[in-house]
Amino acid sequence: MNLRIKLIPYERLKREDAKKLVKDLKEGTIILVDAKLDPKEEADLIEETMKVVSTKFSGIELSSMELSELKETTNFERFKNMVIERIMGKKRGLTIIGPAKIIRKIEKNPEELLLYM
Repeated sequence: MNLRIKLIPYERLKREDAKKLVKDLKEGTIILVDAKLDPKEEADLIEETMKVVSTKFSGIELSSMELSELKETTNFERFKNMVIERIMGKKRGLTIIGPAKIIRKIEKNPEELLLYM
């Protein structure tokens, strides 16, 4: 089986319907998003996924990590990251979404996401 990984900019994710993502996931594609999804976005994706769960597609594994939490040591750095998030309209981070049949587990540590396949 070939491994397919698709990097999707957060701006495109906001424009696209969750059904398109689920279609890619059903085809075995692992999706990386260049931002941390908010809880509503995650819930919408999970809800759409649950509509198509079957014996051939058992669902998804999903995990997000916010990068701005990692090395903020001063109030200035926290303020700077908050301003960047407001201007860009996204939280600095990374989200991994993949089919459960390919991704066995995503382990989140303070500074990394580990993907087990």
